[in-house]
Formats: sequence, structure tokens, C-alpha cells
Amino acid sequence: MHFIDSNSKNHIGISIWLLILSIMSFLIIVIGGLTRLTESGLSMVDWNPIMGTIPPLSHLAWMDAFNSYKATPEFKIVNKLMTLDEFKYIFWWEWFHRFFARFIGLVFLFPFLYFWLKNNISKKLFLTLTIVFVFGLFQALVGWWMVKSGLMDNPYVSAYKLTFHLSNALIIFCILFWTTLSSFFEKKTAKEVNTSINNFYHIGLFFLFITIISGGFMAGTHSGQSFNTFPLMNGEFIPEGYYYNEYGWVNSFENTVAINFNHRWLASFTFLLIFSFHLYLLISTKYKENNFSLILVLITISLQFILGIVTLINNVPIFFASLHQTNSVLLLGSLLFAYHQHKYKN
Repeated sequence: MHFIDSNSKNHIGISIWLLILSIMSFLIIVIGGLTRLTESGLSMVDWNPIMGTIPPLSHLAWMDAFNSYKATPEFKIVNKLMTLDEFKYIFWWEWFHRFFARFIGLVFLFPFLYFWLKNNISKKLFLTLTIVFVFGLFQALVGWWMVKSGLMDNPYVSAYKLTFHLSNALIIFCILFWTTLSSFFEKKTAKEVNTSINNFYHIGLFFLFITIISGGFMAGTHSGQSFNTFPLMNGEFIPEGYYYNEYGWVNSFENTVAINFNHRWLASFTFLLIFSFHLYLLISTKYKENNFSLILVLITISLQFILGIVTLINNVPIFFASLHQTNSVLLLGSLLFAYHQHKYKN
């Protein structure tokens, strides 16, 4: 009879735990995107890390929360006709966003302490998870810093802070998912490392990352609603108003015309780059063992490109916009998976 020793069991447990954390980090990005799309992010005007987990439980508590919201610029300028029921809708989105983020913290911390005390975490994994923990704390602070930007005089969240918040979340996801892959597949260096393909993956991941970040500026400035045609914008390739002298170098971050133009063509270039190279790898006889990961990238990159166009021409409806953002993270995960499969023999 074959028995699995305790170290093997603990290794499987760590792998499953890392996978759960990766899935949860993916979900919080999706939830955060929906919170943004439903314009719910400014409904909770206080940051109470402990007591903030308890939502209003009575009509009086709801009225107190609503009255606090009424003092914000968003209510006074944008939502002054909002009813209590409408407020509850946006409140619940933001509350769930914050609650789920705290829940991730618990799912991270308690198993981490358990495995660490059992001496099942290697020094390298300990360092990696410590970095993730620091990024997680930083993410919480950035989240509140972002929300505060819309609670002062301006009823809108800073697109810079919103995108910074998204970038940090993507970094956490990438670290966790890569660590999960290494844990499940017991990372082994390939006998023959193709430097050119490794470099391509670095380039592809870079362009995909900045494409997603440019999408953050699209969402943060509502630039996707400025032009709803593709590929031309108002019948022109480079539309009028792309560059204003007074904006200078920040045209790419504050001029909605430039943001829209840059995102659509950066996304198009990224699509062609990733799709063509993975198609080449797929038809090449040298890489047949990685077919599943290659096909996965081809599917997600194609779907992402199609969703981007559909979202744009339909004036950014919540359903398509959320699918577009969700698939962007799936695409990022698919590309990491394909890179890991190429880089290591499993």
C-alpha cells in the first residue's frame, strides 16, 4: 500500500492555498472593476478596517450612512436626486468590495501562519509571500487614498490613483499565480532554454500590462464613451483634438481623445504581437508539448480584442466592459501559464 507522507500532503495543501489566493486576487480585480463601472466607489465615506465590515443593520443606520454620503461632492454635484434605495445599491457594491478584500487578507494570513509554524514554507516562498503581504497592505492604503480623492472638492476619483490601484492589484495577481504554477508543477529549469522566446514573453507581458493600465485610464476618465466607432474616430485615423499644447506630455493621461486613441491602437498592436507569435509556436513542430497553453492564449487574446471593439461601439455598457476587464486578467494569466510551460520542464 502506498502512503503519502506529511510533507507531500503539506505541499499539496500549500499549492491549493496559493491557487485559492490567485483566484481570489483575480475576483477582487473583477469586483473592483464592477464597483467602478457602477460608480459605487464613493458610497462609503469612512475607512474603518475593523468596524467597516459591519453594514448598516437598521433603517436608522442606513439613514446615518446616507446622510454622510449627502455631504460628499458626488451627491451634491452628481447624485443630488438619489433615493435611499439607489444609495443602498451602490453602497452594497462598495461594501462587498471592501469585505472581500479583507476576507482575502484572512485567507492569506491564517494558513500562512499555520504552514510557517509547521516549518513547511521554504525561505524563498517565505520571502515571496512576505512581498505579497506588503503589497496587500499597500493596496489597502492606496484604495483609501484613491477614494479620498473623490471625497474632497472633486466628485470623481483620480484616474491616476485608480490606475495605480489597478496596477498594484495586477502585480499581486502575477506574483501569486506564478508562485502557484511553480508550486503545482515543481519548477525545473528546461534543458535547452530558448532565449529569444523568453525575451518575447517578457516583451509580450510588458505590452499586455501597459495595455491593461491604459484601459484603467480609459475607465478612470470615461474616455471609452468619447468615440464609439472602430477603427476610425469620427471618420479620421488621428482625430482632431488628439494633442493640446497646454496639456503637453499629460495628453496621454488626461486628454480623453488621446487616451482613447492610444488604448485602441496599443491594444491592437499587443493583439497582433501576442497572437502572431503564439500561432507561430503552435504550428512549429518544436513546441507541440505546450499546445494547450498556446491555444489558451490564442483564444483569450482573440476574445479580448473582440470584446474591446464590442464594448467600444456599444458605448461601454457595464456587461461588456466588465467582460472586457475580466478577460484581460484571464489573458494575463494565460500568458503567464504559457511562459511557465515554455520555461520549465514539467
